[in-house]
Amino acid sequence: MKLILGGINGEYLADILLQAELVRDGYRVTEEVWAAVAYASGLHHSGMLLRWCFENEIPLKFWGRLDDTVPVAIEILDKFLSIRSPDYICKLVKHHHAKVIWWRGFGVYIGSANLTYSAWNKNVEAGCFIEEAEIDPEQEAALRDMFDRLDEHASPLTDELRNLMVERAKKLAHAEVDAKDFWSHTAVNDWQGVIVTSRKKSSERQRDSFLTEWNETLQVLRDIGHRVSAPEARPAWVDPSASPGAQADQFLHAHYYHCTFDGRRANYAQHFEKNKLRREAALQDALTWWKSLPSAPSDSPGEDVVINSTSKELANYLAPDRLINLTKDEFRLVAGKVHAMVDFARRARNRMVNLPDGRPYTIPEKLDALCETIWGQTTANGRNVLGVLSHILYEGGSDQLPQRLWEAIADPAWKIDGMGISAIGEMVGWAVPDRYPPRNGRTSKALRSLGYDVKVHVT
Repeated sequence: MKLILGGINGEYLADILLQAELVRDGYRVTEEVWAAVAYASGLHHSGMLLRWCFENEIPLKFWGRLDDTVPVAIEILDKFLSIRSPDYICKLVKHHHAKVIWWRGFGVYIGSANLTYSAWNKNVEAGCFIEEAEIDPEQEAALRDMFDRLDEHASPLTDELRNLMVERAKKLAHAEVDAKDFWSHTAVNDWQGVIVTSRKKSSERQRDSFLTEWNETLQVLRDIGHRVSAPEARPAWVDPSASPGAQADQFLHAHYYHCTFDGRRANYAQHFEKNKLRREAALQDALTWWKSLPSAPSDSPGEDVVINSTSKELANYLAPDRLINLTKDEFRLVAGKVHAMVDFARRARNRMVNLPDGRPYTIPEKLDALCETIWGQTTANGRNVLGVLSHILYEGGSDQLPQRLWEAIADPAWKIDGMGISAIGEMVGWAVPDRYPPRNGRTSKALRSLGYDVKVHVT
């Protein structure tokens, strides 16, 4: 975590923009931006973040404040309307004072700075920046909950809302302060705001939202596994006896990496807008493409290796009697075959995995360090990582597995730092692929590209 205090410590939000542009391992660090910032005074001098997204073609969802003082400049509203792209969404929300900017894939800023010239260049603003790899699942759930609540009560930007703001600005210029007509307009969602929300109620809402979305996506993955493993959809290089869940995972893996990328950026959000009203057709197109492949499209390892052999190897290591007795070396071997853990190790800063700065590290070196960090932890209730995984998979009825998974990412008694929802969800999938097919962030991105409205978890 880094403190952003402007002139006090020499750390500015503008510096984050420069870092968020980076490309790592051939992929752009920032996939999209979610910005809930109350006030935005214009594009030319103050809209650095907005201009940065537009100029770098990075998708943006922006929630500004809605009130009768016109807190978001008309120039900004006009810009969003003129682009006419599903990649750039603007909504306005009453009772909204948040200043949270989430560079998805890079990190999140939480502080006091609005999108104004003074806030970014002169004022004493205080905030913190948390790198993506430092965001734990509970924090991610809370952030998503905030954005979901804002979105639920927002007024979408329309020509009518923009025109209302223009008329209101004219009245303010002539000192006409009566706002009765403003709040009665049909373009305005006159939300009364959240007065008090207890921590317990919020955590329960997050849990219920997670379980609902998880279970809905679970059935989608099962259905895809059933279809992709059928003889009419299965490529010749896939073993007919292979797990349908493993086939679904690698089908989505291949679709994501070979059908959604435009250069270095995965345009899954753009594909979602195109396919959300034609999901069956999009899925059928993808299945046809998969069936036509003469060989696995990826290397090191290819989808054929993962489906035909790696999946069986992982299922063996994660079996009830074997899992709890894994050695540290065997745990490292398993981690090296779990996409989400390799990807997390790639993105993690050195200090997160107890590596000294001073030189670059290879992905295997960082994965070694990540596994060492995970292996040495004990939860508040005395479990190591093998005990936590055994609890999720095998302690209790299979139907309750999603609830135990939620415990492992949200309850301090079960949390292991470095083991997020993507890593655990994928491991669960390799252990019982046909009941709970593997799921990680890449799986969710592939599903969204096919038009499915699923959440993309960052860790």
